[in-house]
Amino acid sequence: MRSAIRKGLKLLIILFLALGIMPINAAAQNATAYTYTLSVDGRWMRTQDAYLAGGILLKDIGMQKPEDIFIDKNRIYVADTGGRRIVVMDRTTGSVEFVGEGLLSSPTGVFADGEGRIFVADSGLEKVALFSPDGDVLRWYERPDSPIFGKTTNFKPRKVLTDKGGNLYIVGEGSFDGIIQLGKKGEFLGYFGVNRTNVSLLEVLQDIFFTEEQKAKLFNRIPKTFHNIAIDNKGMIYSITQSIKGDAVKKHNVSGENILFESGNMMDEENFVDIAVGRYGQIYAVSETGLIYEYDSAGSLIFSFGGRAISTERNGLFTVASGIAVDENDFVYVLDRERGMVQVFYPTAFAGMMHRAVDLFEKGEYSESHRIWQEILRLSGISQIAHDGMGKGYFQAGNYEAAAKHFKIAQNRADYSEAYWEIRNLWLQENLGYILIALVLIRLALRLLGYYDRRYGILTPAKGSIKRVLDSKIVADVLYLKNFIRHPIDSFYYVRKDQKGSVLSATIIYFIALLVFIADYLFRGFLFNFHDARDTSYTYIVLLFFVPCALWVAGNYMVSSINEGEGRLKDVYIATAYSFAPFIMFMPVVIALTYVLTLNERFIIDFLTVIIWVWSGILLFIGLKEIHGYEIRDVVKNIFLSVFFMFIAVLAFSIIYMLWDQGAEFVNSILKEVSYRVA
Repeated sequence: MRSAIRKGLKLLIILFLALGIMPINAAAQNATAYTYTLSVDGRWMRTQDAYLAGGILLKDIGMQKPEDIFIDKNRIYVADTGGRRIVVMDRTTGSVEFVGEGLLSSPTGVFADGEGRIFVADSGLEKVALFSPDGDVLRWYERPDSPIFGKTTNFKPRKVLTDKGGNLYIVGEGSFDGIIQLGKKGEFLGYFGVNRTNVSLLEVLQDIFFTEEQKAKLFNRIPKTFHNIAIDNKGMIYSITQSIKGDAVKKHNVSGENILFESGNMMDEENFVDIAVGRYGQIYAVSETGLIYEYDSAGSLIFSFGGRAISTERNGLFTVASGIAVDENDFVYVLDRERGMVQVFYPTAFAGMMHRAVDLFEKGEYSESHRIWQEILRLSGISQIAHDGMGKGYFQAGNYEAAAKHFKIAQNRADYSEAYWEIRNLWLQENLGYILIALVLIRLALRLLGYYDRRYGILTPAKGSIKRVLDSKIVADVLYLKNFIRHPIDSFYYVRKDQKGSVLSATIIYFIALLVFIADYLFRGFLFNFHDARDTSYTYIVLLFFVPCALWVAGNYMVSSINEGEGRLKDVYIATAYSFAPFIMFMPVVIALTYVLTLNERFIIDFLTVIIWVWSGILLFIGLKEIHGYEIRDVVKNIFLSVFFMFIAVLAFSIIYMLWDQGAEFVNSILKEVSYRVA
């Protein structure tokens, strides 16, 4: 009897395991679009499936180019733009109702306020409609009559939402001043947030040479308009802006400023169309091509999934996506404008782990979140956000060494700087006494060495060898660099008279400057280094240094020859080399400081770098004045014409390269045609 019971239990266990495992395999096979995240080196990497395509909603009700979707409690609201109505679906019963039929013209945005009232942005009517839960019109919000709003300002609402105080936030078509704010009664409160315009070099020149009136007539400098908005449970406003790479997603504080940690440097898309916020503060954005990005509350990318259905229509892929919404279970609803339906994505256990880890950390439960991050890292390998989460957990636990290690892997320089500051502070507290003792001992050792050298001459042989090396012509000319720091005018005079410097010594100096340039470009400390030596071509760096130098020397000599300059080609070549004296002598100090200082002390690095390059520029200016025998005005003219020559040379090379490339392609196509006909 007992053996029969044991056999029955074994069969039941096997049956339960089979039922528990098989659906997982089937779901993984049904994933139509892979999930990606960022690796530690900033590249896309495939990871565990975070969301799986599930149900399809509202496919058979005939929606025509719907533009917006919103979820409030148990209801789904869709702005059926072409159908001129709002579709309301009950998620429990599946029943569908229509609001605004016969009243709306072109509803492009919909929002429900938690009490069942529905706000609709209608760009066709140029109004915002407020409906009761039963679908009755409560009021219309029309164009504000406030003088501050402006008499000629457009009011074409495309998206709308309200905060807990009942104030309206409206994204208007052509509203360049920001998001329009209206009070409960429709009074104009002002603009919320604004997209800043990046000033290009051309616009800087325009500011110099044109008046304000001329710029207003000739140039169109207006910021990008917001495309969509969302609000979270805390009342924070989020926005989407198209055609702004790295800054498309914004999280606004009460004054409208963007507070996302990754602002300006986010992994995003230029064609994002909608944004939504999850229960843990995670941010979802969808592009017109159906790519769905999920960020944490600070703006770091967690997942990317979805995509465009190119050849066939498949669940999980979209023809043209137009809206996104998230419910209380982290189910993601994406609106397909062309197919007129809503697709639902269900989070997997892996996504749940990620959300749980983020939530625990933000609640201050660092040890618990740390355990989940370890498991996520085991599953996802080299995920950037997993290492970042590990680093934050270690930092809060006071393990700054481990935190810095993970922050460095995750390329999180801001938090690495904080961890490094703590490490440096502790190290100084523990070792400052030893450092002072070591300095005193070194000082005493040097004095003793000097004493015994004066009395017994123990360093005389070494001094003799060093003197013989320093007295050689080539070494002396290279070391003559230091004189340009103290006496630049006299030093350039001696160069002009062939008493100091040579083509060979100048060539050596150029190569020394190249080594310093490579070190500055690739080997600064982690906090101040944004170039990966593994992915950088040394040929590119060498050309980046030598091509401008060569163009400058050639251009300056030719310009000076035309403008009665006294300097020879050799003089320009040597003077330019010696102008690198501050760069060669002091930039290594700056590079060393990048391994010691934190981001809070970045101004020191920036200040010293600017001083070094300005100093080198001043030396070059003095050198041109001395070797050409110019007045100050002539030197300025000479420099301007030399730079113009460099620009023309680069432009001419680009044109020749393009023509040569096209000519080679033309000849290649003719040869292929001839060989084909002969064959």
